[in-house]
Amino acid sequence: MYREDTMTKIITRRHILGGAAAGAALLAMPRLSLSATWPARPITAVLGFPPGGGLDAYVRLLAPFLSEKLGTEILVENRTGANGNIATEKVVNAKPDGYSILFSTASAMAAASYAFPDLKFNPVTDLDHITLATQSSYVLLVSKELAADTWDEFVALAKTQPGKLVHACAGVGSVNHLLGELLSLRAGITLNTVQYKGGAPAMVDLLANQAQCTFISVGQAEPYVKSGQLKAILNCAPKRAPQLPDVPSSSEVGLKDVDEMSFWISASAPKGTPPEVVQALRQAIVDCYQNKDLTDRMAVAGLLPVGSTPEEFLAKLKADHALYGQIIKDANLTF
Repeated sequence: MYREDTMTKIITRRHILGGAAAGAALLAMPRLSLSATWPARPITAVLGFPPGGGLDAYVRLLAPFLSEKLGTEILVENRTGANGNIATEKVVNAKPDGYSILFSTASAMAAASYAFPDLKFNPVTDLDHITLATQSSYVLLVSKELAADTWDEFVALAKTQPGKLVHACAGVGSVNHLLGELLSLRAGITLNTVQYKGGAPAMVDLLANQAQCTFISVGQAEPYVKSGQLKAILNCAPKRAPQLPDVPSSSEVGLKDVDEMSFWISASAPKGTPPEVVQALRQAIVDCYQNKDLTDRMAVAGLLPVGSTPEEFLAKLKADHALYGQIIKDANLTF
């Protein structure tokens, strides 16, 4: 029933299975207990970023499984622009009837209010949050031509060339941007952050050694590393990634707070959506994760199923928002 429309805290498996058991009774109830008709028509999944990125890939993986669970079509709408804010605004202003879901990222949800101070909405407070759906770590990739094969060598090189190494970044105020600033603060180095119009042109310049480093999710990084096109020197997480077991974690090298800078994807609904509909949407996503085909395909992309409660996700969102604000202050960034 799925079709495409044309219109960047980890919960353990015990939490997921516990939540699934708790919600099973809800989904077993007659549909009338949720709404007289819901869902009676297709549900639109609104994305703030174009096809080809990690967010789009995840939603298109999830959509057919979610469609089956909910018994209705899931239409995927890429409403791109302004670092995800156009999509967020669309859902903030949508009718709270359970037919619009915003799938978004940390950059658009937790950092947007800093990077775009004139926003007429606040992603933290002006949506009903459904779940932290999935999470992955960021990997620091460097050009294969760069005379640095390890994190220590990268820091040493950057200190001899302050402001010379180009950090290819897609999105002012994005997590990619702020992660580079945090690493610079913690390591005592200065990178030359250059903003690109998207991840694709940033990668083109990195592959051509016109830029020297960038941060992308571990799933996106793996093919470049295994093919020898780029080098991975740091996994920004508490531990090493199974996909890149030879790459040290930020915790191993003693970088404070860096392991909190994860790539995550969330699901949210317009403010005022009936709580039972929010719960049913969250439970449907959790139930999708019981399908090994889906989770295996997510694992290939480096995505960990999460499926947090709305309350757990809101706590994570607020913590990330505070951390990003502190980075911006410490780095003296202005937008």
